[in-house]
Amino acid sequence: MDLMENLDKYQVRELFSKNWMTHDAMWYGLCMGDLGPEKANKINKLAVRLMAKIEIGRILKLMGKPKGIVVTEFEELKEIIDTVFPVVQADFLKFDFCFPEKNRLRGRFNNCFAHDGVKKSGMLETYDCGIVERIKGWLDAMGVQFELIPKFTGCLMHQKGSCEIDFKLNLE
Repeated sequence: MDLMENLDKYQVRELFSKNWMTHDAMWYGLCMGDLGPEKANKINKLAVRLMAKIEIGRILKLMGKPKGIVVTEFEELKEIIDTVFPVVQADFLKFDFCFPEKNRLRGRFNNCFAHDGVKKSGMLETYDCGIVERIKGWLDAMGVQFELIPKFTGCLMHQKGSCEIDFKLNLE
């Protein structure tokens, strides 16, 4: 059986996304057990941010963008983000994103897989969100200056019952 012949692009995205998130969860849990929450959170956030820089570089290449592109205009960043999210957002990643105004990217989790997984493992009280680091890494790689609103540590879903984060962008 040639499984690749029978899968559509959405099934492939789901499989690879679930496998990556499972690896990430197992890795994080082992780090928490071996290193403690402070070191595990620091390493997790740095690893996600570094991975995201590589990830966005690969996607930008597939989009035909020049290597090392520095994005200076809001409309160009909006086009990139609007293109990237459907590629990386598997069905189980229940979040919305929008641009409520120029130079503002908003992400909203109505339901967060990381929160739910960390809660099941009993580590929610010491978990520091790594999800937002993915977007930070993308923006870093494209040379986009930003401010995170609200500035926070921990997990907003745990603290407030919802998660909404704005990236205030410094673009033309």
